[in-house]
Amino acid sequence: MIRNLRANRRDPPLAALKRIADPEAFLWEILPHAARTFSLCIVFLPRRMASAVAVAYLYCRILDTYEDLLPTLEEKQRALRGFIDRFASEVPGPAESLSEEITDDPRESTHVLLVNRAEWIDRSFLSLSPGQQQAIRHLVQRMGEGMIWSSRVFAEQRGSLRDPGQLSRYCWNVLGNPILFAEQVQRLDQGAGVHVPEDRLRICADVGEFVQLANVTRDLEKDLARGVFYHPELFDPRSGEGRPERIREVRWQLILRALRKSGAMRPFVVGMPSRPVSLARGAAFLLMLTTYAYYVGASRRAEAPWSRDEDRVGRLRGAWMFLRVVGSRRATERILAGLQERLDRSWNEGAERHPLPFVSDDQGFEPSVAGG
Repeated sequence: MIRNLRANRRDPPLAALKRIADPEAFLWEILPHAARTFSLCIVFLPRRMASAVAVAYLYCRILDTYEDLLPTLEEKQRALRGFIDRFASEVPGPAESLSEEITDDPRESTHVLLVNRAEWIDRSFLSLSPGQQQAIRHLVQRMGEGMIWSSRVFAEQRGSLRDPGQLSRYCWNVLGNPILFAEQVQRLDQGAGVHVPEDRLRICADVGEFVQLANVTRDLEKDLARGVFYHPELFDPRSGEGRPERIREVRWQLILRALRKSGAMRPFVVGMPSRPVSLARGAAFLLMLTTYAYYVGASRRAEAPWSRDEDRVGRLRGAWMFLRVVGSRRATERILAGLQERLDRSWNEGAERHPLPFVSDDQGFEPSVAGG
């Protein structure tokens, strides 16, 4: 936990990470720099689950790095397909390496280091239970196939997503699949089997979109600079006037879409198969709470008309909420109901101003446990 809180994600200690000689130590040291959203949540999991989730997330980061940094569609798809195929054998084969010169961004250089030490992550993977290994293999296949789809669509559409269905599918590919994996690992741990019912699959998809839209709205300007447009109104906004206003309007729309999707966070956490006292339930709640806190702050920074200072949750109060969630299902229900009430109030105020497809349309995508 201290390692995560102290991690400098803007300027990672790349030289120190390179000097680590122990694969297990490398996994836990690089995790805070590779997992912006999940890292702190992972360390609160029981150790028997934390290693599996950490390995899975680092594999996902490797896939994401191929998609982000390789310059051509052919190179992206070759590397992604190769990483999927390496899990066809019992012991994963070599992963395609990347040149250290492919980026001069310190954070991306850390991700390149992770790619080039994939074999070290494999050692932890091979120490996991057969059920956990199989769940990770399926995650890599689903996420890799999803990224192959995403890279093709972005290339064909000049870096743009055209409709809400494509946006939902993109969010599912990037974060819905890891949420589904976390659900499966928890079900394995509780002896419930990995099968996820259809209604639960939809909840995982909505939670994934709720969390991923935080990453999207946080990085809108950065992604625009590299030619990625998650909303058609942002397509080549460098031409013409009114770029800041257009970005703010799109950010409002995507935040509102996330607020609508937030209705899945309470059934997701409350419906987890868990013990009366459960660190895993606490870790899931922590992900929901940090995402909630992001949207409260993002709404305020974007000067959204529905933002309110009283919706903020301080660190001490958040820590107390976490402890109560770990200790009681009933407290979990009450606390999440309170957070949801605040988000619903913001949604209702904002939806009146933005009755637009990118806020309210859910057509064009259905989540699936199949690849892609």
